[in-house]
Amino acid sequence: MQILTRNEAAHRAATLEVSAIDVTVDVSGAMNTSRETYPVTSILTLVAREERTFIDIAGQVEAVLLNGADHPFDDEEDRVWVSGLPVGETATLEVRALARYSRSGEGLHRYADPEDGEVYLYTQFEPNDAHRAWPCVDQPDVKPAWTFHVIAPQDWVVFSNGVEVGVETTADGVTRRDFSTTPPLSSYITAVVAGPWAVIEGPTWSGGGADGGHVELPLRLACRRTLARYLDSEDVFEVTCAGLDFFHERYGITFPWGSYDQIYVPEYNLGAMENPGCITFNESYISRSTPTFSERQRRANTTLHEMCHMWFGDLATPAWWDDLWLKESFAENQGASAIATATQYTGEWANFAMNRKIWAYTQDQMPTTHPIAADIPDVAAAKTNFDGITYAKGAAVLKQLVAWVGEDAFYEGARRYFDKHRFGATSLGDLLEALEEASHQELGSWKSAWLDTPGPSTLSASWETDPVGAITNFTLHQGGEACGGVLRPHRVTVSTWRAADGTLERTHVFDVRIDAENTPIDPEGVLAIPGGAAFVDLVVINDDDLTYAISRLDERSTDVALAYVGTINAPITRAVIWASLWNAVRDGLLDPRRFIAAVLGAVPTETEPAIRDRLLLFVAEALSSFLPGSVRAESHDQVLATTIRLARESVASDADAWRAYTRAFIAEFAARGGDEYEAMVRGFAAVDNPDIAWRARRALAARGLVDEQTILAWRDADGSGEAARMAVEAIASLPEETTRSRAWASVMSDTLSNDYLSATLAGLQASSWEGSSGVAEAVARMREYWERHTIGMALRYVSGVLDLSVDVTREGSVEASVTLLRSWLDAHEDAPAQLRRIVVEHLDDFERRERVQHRWEHDQ
Repeated sequence: MQILTRNEAAHRAATLEVSAIDVTVDVSGAMNTSRETYPVTSILTLVAREERTFIDIAGQVEAVLLNGADHPFDDEEDRVWVSGLPVGETATLEVRALARYSRSGEGLHRYADPEDGEVYLYTQFEPNDAHRAWPCVDQPDVKPAWTFHVIAPQDWVVFSNGVEVGVETTADGVTRRDFSTTPPLSSYITAVVAGPWAVIEGPTWSGGGADGGHVELPLRLACRRTLARYLDSEDVFEVTCAGLDFFHERYGITFPWGSYDQIYVPEYNLGAMENPGCITFNESYISRSTPTFSERQRRANTTLHEMCHMWFGDLATPAWWDDLWLKESFAENQGASAIATATQYTGEWANFAMNRKIWAYTQDQMPTTHPIAADIPDVAAAKTNFDGITYAKGAAVLKQLVAWVGEDAFYEGARRYFDKHRFGATSLGDLLEALEEASHQELGSWKSAWLDTPGPSTLSASWETDPVGAITNFTLHQGGEACGGVLRPHRVTVSTWRAADGTLERTHVFDVRIDAENTPIDPEGVLAIPGGAAFVDLVVINDDDLTYAISRLDERSTDVALAYVGTINAPITRAVIWASLWNAVRDGLLDPRRFIAAVLGAVPTETEPAIRDRLLLFVAEALSSFLPGSVRAESHDQVLATTIRLARESVASDADAWRAYTRAFIAEFAARGGDEYEAMVRGFAAVDNPDIAWRARRALAARGLVDEQTILAWRDADGSGEAARMAVEAIASLPEETTRSRAWASVMSDTLSNDYLSATLAGLQASSWEGSSGVAEAVARMREYWERHTIGMALRYVSGVLDLSVDVTREGSVEASVTLLRSWLDAHEDAPAQLRRIVVEHLDDFERRERVQHRWEHDQ
């Protein structure tokens, strides 16, 4: 497979203008799953400035026609080279090919539902897999108008970016569906979705932007027929309408794409994809159990993230993947803002601080950290750059930018940007220019400090207290050790708190700007008045979570926070404090046992479901990753006893809390067992809630407490596609040599789909098996696998194998894993850079665990 480079793309964009692509896709034979290919034809209308160019296509090219006449071509891997183009004249280039159905989630993916045998198709292309489905110029800065024609079985439903404008049915029960021509559009967000989808008709959204436009937008949802009764469409439509109101008001540009279909698809590699008018979502956002508030909130976040892309990414598109971060950070930031402002999920910024931002801090402290504005020389680098820096750090930095320039100026700048660059290909400079015009502020130095340097800043506070409680020299400190000594401009909120009658009360709030090592927090001397702060018990740095920096609590604030954080009434403040405590655990500054005990004490009264759910995940990670094996037993018993007690207490009063505590209990049982709880887990394996039942079944399998036949009986009784996948994972986790050998053979066989590959590797990781595991051989084969497979499948294999290479339940496993990965890196210095990056990141994670565990092993 040839990898498109930035230089190649720039040259082709400069020498080839493509104004339109007309695509005909024939999937009428897709129901015959033994048929591996389908016919596809693309007709490109173009003007060439050189007589030779290449068109991207991963299939078998059958013919090329120039202006309607057969024309010679050279087929070279993923490209077809064409010479003899008329220079400077409008021409049509027709490419006919056979493309392959995909099982990797890249290109045109085909899925057969095991529940009813129906076949479903959908496309997924980012960053440049459109050429796996049809011939095209597969780079983001080439934005032709697209017209799709899809030949499919008569009883199928077909979606694309345009609006269906014609249907022609033939005598053999096949239809040709024609779609309206799109506005200019990058290849990676073109889409075709076809199959016997269940379609749910929703309301018609009516409105427009300040540009004077107006649109009547029918809303539709679709999913597999076997999932339709579980899709809580009312909530999705409510969020969708709220988002359309929000973005039209903020951006002023009327939605330009003509339709708004949201389709939930199986075996999806991503959470969702912003194909305009034809947005695809991972069907895991549909639950066969009643979705919890947190699950609906997560879906709402993704819904509005993708909706933001209709403007930022689709309407105005970054010209190359160097600015990948820009579209993802912008959508991440604006999706959170929209959900917190316009929907019932008002605690979304607290959720961001506890979830996405922790992902950013983790990624940004690795040796592979990079500036937000990263250097992306080719599309392989783009694929591996969909990381915590691209999404979450960028979104956090944009939140700081909004605080720095002001919300009004930010949205005025966004409106200018969209208006000037609609349907164009843009760069970061275009956005900054619009923001500078709107805010009347110079942002070049801001860009240099925030976007061109890696690593997180560190913020801390110091002060002096006299005998009667007056505080002086209250100072905010900025450290730049993790970001190369760079001192960034921050606008932050610093708050002081005191403990009274068992709760924390806020006493003072300070709006502070810092761009140096030190700046006064209290220049007016408010706290210098005797008794003004009544002996500060807690200082919260970055309250409101306006900036991106690791904030350090002083010793007393740490003690008070661990005891009383749950009594603070503002979810965002609680989230900021918990995030600070968690970063201290990861950095070996806070004993994980103290953190675990504090969480277990606080979660029963936590009112924000996303915070509660994340805290329970923190507990599991603290116990598995940062506590040495020699001292885990007490915390393990504490977690099991507390979570099952809380589950019992909430079963009748709070179904969401019951699910959260039961999940945490089952996960801890799966990881380390507990003979006295086996009967309870078996009871959970028999409940009507499929989510809880399958978690319990997989836990029993991992502990060797059920056999393969029992798992297969559960699968067959359920019958769903989800049950089939979970059974694969459960069987792979059985601690038996025969089943593990069979699982490893399937991993290496190249017969698994993307989803089943991940399920098998997850099962192998979850197992309590203590014999020879096959991991060393799988690690040794990573490079071979990487070079033989698509990037998507290679990422799943390598990440799964590396996760498997450390057994968090076994003493000494981390040290052995560190040695294994160091040896691999030494032996593969010339391996592809993206592969080495993933190995380096896992090694860094293992070394952090080793370092922190060693710290607490000698402090018991």
